[in-house]
Amino acid sequence: MKELISSSTSIDFMGKSRICACLSVFLVAASAYVFVSMGAAKYGTDFSGGQEFLVSFKGQHDSQSIRDGLARQKLDDVRVQAFQGASNEYSLRLNETGDAGEIRAKIETALRAAFGDEATIEKTDYVGPTVGAELRRSGLIAVVLGILGMLVYIAVRFEFSLGVGTIVALIHDVTISTGIYLLSGHVINMATLAAALTIVGYSVNDTVVIFDRVREERRKRRSYDISALVNEAINFTLSRTVITHVLTLISALALYVIGTGEIKDLSLYLVAGIVCGAYSTIFIVSPIVIRLERRRQPETHARRVSAQAKTA
Repeated sequence: MKELISSSTSIDFMGKSRICACLSVFLVAASAYVFVSMGAAKYGTDFSGGQEFLVSFKGQHDSQSIRDGLARQKLDDVRVQAFQGASNEYSLRLNETGDAGEIRAKIETALRAAFGDEATIEKTDYVGPTVGAELRRSGLIAVVLGILGMLVYIAVRFEFSLGVGTIVALIHDVTISTGIYLLSGHVINMATLAAALTIVGYSVNDTVVIFDRVREERRKRRSYDISALVNEAINFTLSRTVITHVLTLISALALYVIGTGEIKDLSLYLVAGIVCGAYSTIFIVSPIVIRLERRRQPETHARRVSAQAKTA
């Protein structure tokens, strides 16, 4: 099979691991700050409870003009967001959990007073506060169990050090992807949870391929340097990695460009997660495995390096 990148390439990925580690720490910290600073506003109706209205407008309107129009009708607590995929549709979210019919009537009256017949409610969603809190808790548990499941699988198939590296990488991927997602103006909902679980499974794919290669080469050699061996495995599988991620990324981007609603939300998270997954396998998992392996077997490592230097 023709390779996009030769398997004999010798790019020193591990030599750049410290710079990438600093970048990752910064991105994770920034994403965590965004997550915490947004408070309850980061959750959609699925997780926070309340009502959400999909409203279509005629004429030229934007989020701020709609927000101002509703404020004039004494509705200052309505969160307005452009509905992705249609420039004339907007999501209006309220945290009120009273009678659904009364709240809808209040919104309709305010829209009619502010915009006349230019505004039409197309869809209404309602989630009670108890259900929203339960969904949020269940979603967090699902992500945590998914990550722990990957730890068990990797630790059993390979070794514990690789499982630790994989856990760190998955937390890294989900955190940064969520930060990018929130910064782009989206809120966390059920589609976000589905995307996060997808990324948890997808990100492990490259890790398995690369360290399968490492395991094969270890069996063939009496002496080796773990850092050089991992670097060699990354270079050997680089063509496959690039092809897989580029094709998957194109598919996710296509969904983002032509999709609407929750499909568009999910695809944006997937785009961020695919990029983070490719990066973390090389610059997060690999350095952690190398460090843990050297701590676990320092004497064995020293003998292997010495033997390799003599035969070079």
